[in-house]
Amino acid sequence: MDKIKKLLQYPILLAFALFIGLFTVYDLTQTNREYSELENRYLAQKPEFTFRAFLSNEWTQDYEEYINDQFVRRDDWITIKSLAETALLKIENNGIAYGQDGYLFEKFRSISGSQFQRNLDYIRQFVQKYSGKNITLAVIPNAYTILPEKLPMGLENVDQGSTITQLTDWVNGLNAAVQAVDFTEALKGHSSEYIYYRTDHHWTTLGAYYAYAAYVRSLGMEPVALSGMDSVQVEGFYGTYFSKAKRYGTPADTITYYNIPDAGVTVDGVEKQGYYDLEKFLVRDKYAAFLWGNNGYTVLKSGVRTLAEGGLPSRILVIKDSYANSFVPFLLYQFDEVHIVDLRYSAVPVSQLLEQGEFDQVLLMYNFMNLVTDTNIYKLSY
Repeated sequence: MDKIKKLLQYPILLAFALFIGLFTVYDLTQTNREYSELENRYLAQKPEFTFRAFLSNEWTQDYEEYINDQFVRRDDWITIKSLAETALLKIENNGIAYGQDGYLFEKFRSISGSQFQRNLDYIRQFVQKYSGKNITLAVIPNAYTILPEKLPMGLENVDQGSTITQLTDWVNGLNAAVQAVDFTEALKGHSSEYIYYRTDHHWTTLGAYYAYAAYVRSLGMEPVALSGMDSVQVEGFYGTYFSKAKRYGTPADTITYYNIPDAGVTVDGVEKQGYYDLEKFLVRDKYAAFLWGNNGYTVLKSGVRTLAEGGLPSRILVIKDSYANSFVPFLLYQFDEVHIVDLRYSAVPVSQLLEQGEFDQVLLMYNFMNLVTDTNIYKLSY
């Protein structure tokens, strides 16, 4: 009894201990989640214990990641942390900086490691190997390069503009069949428009259109006019930057897509209806609707071009990251077929495609951050 009386003298300590105990029991009763819709990623699962993994410290690190990902009410704790950061007048959270007018920006202070140089070597080898092909390299600047007026004070990210200019000069000097297209000026000319999402790392469909127009003009073609196209707007999109930061009061983005007639869509050998997975517009990761998400090998056939009798279809091969998903449908106004490869997921060797297919153009298109960090570009060698 005396011990109980002594404990009752410390009500805050008792309350805290009770909270920890109940929360631990609650945590143990919950089943593991596979996917976080809020963060738009798969969550770590409980690692299998082996002495080898334990001794090498791999199991400990994997288990820590598992605990962090599966912590009960994880999404709510992220929200609470975000509210606390806002109350403390902080201008960033989880590597995401708070810009003007609801824009969020990823901190990208330096280009570290040698991955960037390796990727440039893979591209150089690819261009030299297929020197007879019409190849274009397009590097997409990320939002902070085009919208500097939206950045918070003190955020000093990598100077993408000068690096892209150097890349353009380097590529244009490799051989006569290859060219580089710099989208920077085309996008800066429309920086007052809605060309990048506020809460996501991608450009909007309008930004993708202006890049498409710059690309096809570099080929001597005329882009289709947006004014004559049927557009659909989808409200309530919160992207990857919001998932990381969960900044309180951030307005949602709007996704626009265009109804472009198709004559067939094949995704990894499976036929699909249309260029968009319309059901994805009903869930959180709405950008995944474009081209049915990220897939290995996709083929689009144009429903707006008429192939001359007995003529060969015009074809383009696009090797890309997810920025291209809202870009490539516009190419169906210039090409009868658009073949799309995402090296992260493709099981089809690029060499096989180039040897078996007659492509009028080959487009390598990556956003700058991905070009610097992507570990799959080596697959250009296969």
